[in-house]
Order: sequence, then C-alpha cells, then structure tokens
Amino acid sequence: MRLSVCTIMKNEEKNIGRMIDSCLNAGIAAKDISLVDTGSEDGSVEEAKKHGVTPSYLEWPDDFSKAKNHAISLAKNDIVLVLDADEYLEEADLKEIESLYTSLPDAFVCTITVHHRVNTGGIDNIHNETSIRLFDRRKFHYIHSVHEQVVSIDGTSFAPLASHITAAHTGYILSEEAVHKKALRNLKLLMSEHENDPNDLYTIFQIGQTYLFDHDEKNALPWFEKAMEHEASFDPANEYMQMIITGYGQCLKLPEDKEKALALRRFDPAFGQIPEYTFMMGSMYMTLQMWGEACGMFMRCISLKENRLHGATSFFPYHNLGVISELLGEKEIAKNFYRMAGDYKRSADRLKELEEEQV
Repeated sequence: MRLSVCTIMKNEEKNIGRMIDSCLNAGIAAKDISLVDTGSEDGSVEEAKKHGVTPSYLEWPDDFSKAKNHAISLAKNDIVLVLDADEYLEEADLKEIESLYTSLPDAFVCTITVHHRVNTGGIDNIHNETSIRLFDRRKFHYIHSVHEQVVSIDGTSFAPLASHITAAHTGYILSEEAVHKKALRNLKLLMSEHENDPNDLYTIFQIGQTYLFDHDEKNALPWFEKAMEHEASFDPANEYMQMIITGYGQCLKLPEDKEKALALRRFDPAFGQIPEYTFMMGSMYMTLQMWGEACGMFMRCISLKENRLHGATSFFPYHNLGVISELLGEKEIAKNFYRMAGDYKRSADRLKELEEEQV
C-alpha cells in the first residue's frame, strides 16, 4: 500500500531532517513526502534537500488548513498521513495501515497518538493527544485557520479507526518569548474565526486555551466561562470538552473562587473516570486544605488508565499524597508515597531530604 506524508514548514531547519528521516526509517519513500515551505528564512529548504526531499513553495495564506490542504493536494497518493515539521514518527507499521484500510475502504480515516514534549515548571513531561492524521484525501480535508480539524468533505459524520502510529512533537518546548509570539499569531487567526462564527464552541475553547498556553489565566477565564455555557452538550469522550472543564478550573483563583471550584463536582458522574479532571479536583481540594477529599481524588487517579497527561495516574498523585501526609505530620507515610512516585525529581529530592533529616 502506498501513502504520502504531507507537511508544511517555515523556519524548521533544526527539525525537518529528523521528520524526514523518521518517515524514511518507517519505509516511506522520499518521493512520497509532500513538503510545502511557506517562506522559510533559515536553511530549512536546503536541509530538506539534504535528506532527499525538495519542498514546493506556497505563499503563506494566513490559514493552516489552506496550507495543509495544499500540501495534501500535491501528494502522489490518496491515502495521506499529516505530520508537522517539528514532529517525527516513533512507530508506524505500514502493514497495519493496509489492514486498517481494508476494513474501512470507502471512508478511510484514522487517529494517531501524538506525544507532545513539554516543560512545566522546569519539569519535562509528555501530554498525549489522539489526533486524526491518517485519511483518504478524496473524502476528508482540514477546516479552521488554526488548530485545524479533519472533517468529511460531504459533511457526513464518521467514526475514525485507532491506529498504533505514534509521533513525538517538540514544538511546545519554547522560550517565554517564543510562546508569547506563537500565542499572538494564533489569537489573531482565532479571533477572526470567532467573528465569523461567534457560537462555535471549538473556537471559543481554543481562544481560552491559547491564553492559558501563554500563562494568561486572567484573559483565558472569560473564554472558558463562555465555553462552559455549553456544558449540556459536553461529551466525556471528547478531548477538547474534557479540556474546557480542566482549563476553566486552572483559571480559577483559590480560595477566592472556592464556590466556583467546588461547583465543578457536578461533572464527577460523567467525567470522574477522566484522570485530568480527577487530578484537577484533587489539586483544588489540596489548595483548599480539604485533605480527605484531596486524598480520595488522588487515590482514584492511581486506579485510572493514563489519558492525556503523563503522570496524572502515577507520579503526580503519589507526590501530592506525600505532600499531604507531611502536612499532616505523617513523615513515614509521606516517604512511602515519594518512593512510589519513582524517579519524579520533586519526589526524589524531597525523599532524600527527609532521609537525611534522620541521619
């Protein structure tokens, strides 16, 4: 089975070779990589050529979907896998893709797992995202100028298959200046989309999320509040709807917003098995010094299957259980929790301090 990898790039000299090589290592031919440059001012084009791919050029249309759809239109094959230039394949089995295609030949569309490498508070971590990236270009395309989504061309609903393809993304490891610049760029596009369709929940969410990405909780909060007005339609299986609730919770100030924070307990029946929601509630209880409730949430986290945030079902709740145990004067119990957090640096450092106190 032949498929094409489709990518757009601008100033990705440091990343594009890695992306191309990961495709070649997976058995995808260089001629099957459709790479479009949108105005690089560094050595991106030359670097791509060194790795066997000559990019096409497109003047930046101020719209990510238009650019990606253009790259898809230039592909040699109808089955396409879309990657960003700062991503690279970790696992991709072409035989599995062929098998998936035979089970859904008329409307082939699949998700892959993207591991976003992030650094929060000096701690390296991974956010997992399930994203539609593999599909038949004759039936599907991108919409939205930023934070683009795959939809069917004829407007019909569909249920994507899950593939075992995984990719790593390093584009979120940025300086504060780069984060702010990226947020301003995205906000410009998102505000234009919101003006065209003020009731679109996805755009409202992304505006709030972009402010949050830029560490601007004050401006993020009104957008998450606006998104929360749609809570009657929230689907626990929908990742961005999960993120509306947790994003809203992140923006609340405690203890000033205690009543609003505690009101989020109303989502527990539907979202209580989502680790990120459960961890957020545990963290809120912890800040409010509601120790019993906090411990209950963190223990529940440990029993859940990992979802988007790496560590939300393991070292993060174990660490917080250790902190709470210390605050309650139970240092031996705290040390056990810190040990269970494994090599999580904050837990390891605190465990070392506690053990040295006994010497």
